[in-house]
Amino acid sequence: MTAQPGGEQRKGKPRRSAQSLWGGGTHSEPQLNRSEIVRAALHLLVSQGYDAFSMRKLAAELNVKNPSLYWHFPSKEDLFDLVADAIVGECALPVLEDPQDWARGLAEVARNLRTAFLEHSAAMPLFTGRALLGPNGLRLSDHVIGTMRRAGFDDRTAGYAYLLLTYYVVGFVIQATAFGVGEAGEARLREMNDRFREISAEEFPNLSAIRDTLTERGLDDRFELGLRGLLSGFAEERKAVRPATAMPANHREAV
Repeated sequence: MTAQPGGEQRKGKPRRSAQSLWGGGTHSEPQLNRSEIVRAALHLLVSQGYDAFSMRKLAAELNVKNPSLYWHFPSKEDLFDLVADAIVGECALPVLEDPQDWARGLAEVARNLRTAFLEHSAAMPLFTGRALLGPNGLRLSDHVIGTMRRAGFDDRTAGYAYLLLTYYVVGFVIQATAFGVGEAGEARLREMNDRFREISAEEFPNLSAIRDTLTERGLDDRFELGLRGLLSGFAEERKAVRPATAMPANHREAV
C-alpha cells in the first residue's frame, strides 16, 4: 500500500535497505531469530497497546538485553515493517477458476484482510501511511492487480483498485477500533444517542429522521455496503475504458 501523500515523515534512524530488511541480514545472535522477535512484538502490541510499546519492553519480553534487538532491526520502524507484513500474511488469497468472477474474489480478499486486522486491532496504527513492501504485502498487491488484469481491466484501473481496496479496509478497521469496543464503545454510542436526541428536528430534519440508524450496533452490514459500492465503481470504470487499453486475452493467463 502506498504511503499517504503529504503524511508526516517517520522519524528515527535511517531505514535499512529493502534487501537487508526482508532478506534476513547477515548479523544475528544465535539465541534470537526474526520470527521470534516479530511474534513477541505482535503479542506485546496486542496485550499492551501501540502507545505503550517500546524496544525495551520487547527485550524484557524476550529476556534479552536491548542491544540484541538492534542486531536484527536498526530501528523500531524496521521491526514494525515486519510486524505489519506478518499480519497481512494472515489474509487468505482465493483462487478463482473464472476470471470474470473477479468481484467475488476481491470481496473475499477484503473480508479476509479485515478479519486479519481485527484479530490484531491494537496494531492497526502500524498501517497508517505504511507502505506494505514485505513478501506478504507484495503477494497481496500482486494478487489483487492480477485478478483485475485477468478480468480485462486496464493496468491503471487495476493499480487503483488495489490501492482503493486496501485503503478502504485499513480505514474502516482503524476507524471502527478507534471508536471503541466493549463498554467503551457502548458508552460512545450512548453519548451519540443522547446528542442526536437533543438536536432540533426542524433545523436538522434528515439527521433526526435516521438518528437511530446511525447508532445501530454492528458494522458488518456497513462494511458490506461500502464494499459493494467500491466493486460496483470498478465495474463501471471497466465499461468506460476502451477495450484496447485492457490486457490482451492471450496474455491474461500468464498473469
